[in-house]
Amino acid sequence: MRAVTEYGASTEGRTIAVHFIGSQGPSVLVIGGIHGSEPEGLAPAKALLERLRREQMRARFALVEDLNPDGSRVLSRHNARGVDLNRNWPASSFRPGAARGAAALSEVETRFGDDLIRRVEPELVIVLHSIQTGPFVNYDGPARDLAAIFAQAANEADERHLWDVQSEMGYATPGSIGSYLGVDRGVAVLTIEFDRGHDERDATAALIAGFEAVVGEVIRRRER
Repeated sequence: MRAVTEYGASTEGRTIAVHFIGSQGPSVLVIGGIHGSEPEGLAPAKALLERLRREQMRARFALVEDLNPDGSRVLSRHNARGVDLNRNWPASSFRPGAARGAAALSEVETRFGDDLIRRVEPELVIVLHSIQTGPFVNYDGPARDLAAIFAQAANEADERHLWDVQSEMGYATPGSIGSYLGVDRGVAVLTIEFDRGHDERDATAALIAGFEAVVGEVIRRRER
């Protein structure tokens, strides 16, 4: 199994690591840390990375541990320039603004992410967030059934939380990665919303179980 790590840099020069694992099968992209005020997905992302290094799956993975390390350092939703990275993608819904950026991909972090997307051409994108009303799985693009598969597996693995699927966030998300890839380009996008303060052990168990169930289904579809 091919395993390679590449590095980029944030606005303030902190490391953005992306890990590539696998050389054949469907392409899967995992992104953690878009919002630095939502740290619940960081430790589970690292655990998932170690799992992928140990357990071979017939897919090609690119895993970004933390796309917003400047924000994560100070628990800020935004990057060091005050921009919400999940409103800065070149979706048709993008609108410029102080917290969204003067232009799509105005931020070094989203440019890094967009270059990665163009390189790996993912069939499935999984983005890690947290929210006060979590946990649940939101989806964009052709991913409703995959969201249900993830939620069911996460429910079985998570001892203290009940997971479900929500088709809407309840508020507009212009310029989000789900809008860019899911709505505009028809890529399956799962937004994993952990509960705020989600116990690390349960969050990790839920992510790994849901991830393996969903990727297993994507692989089976490819091999039919």
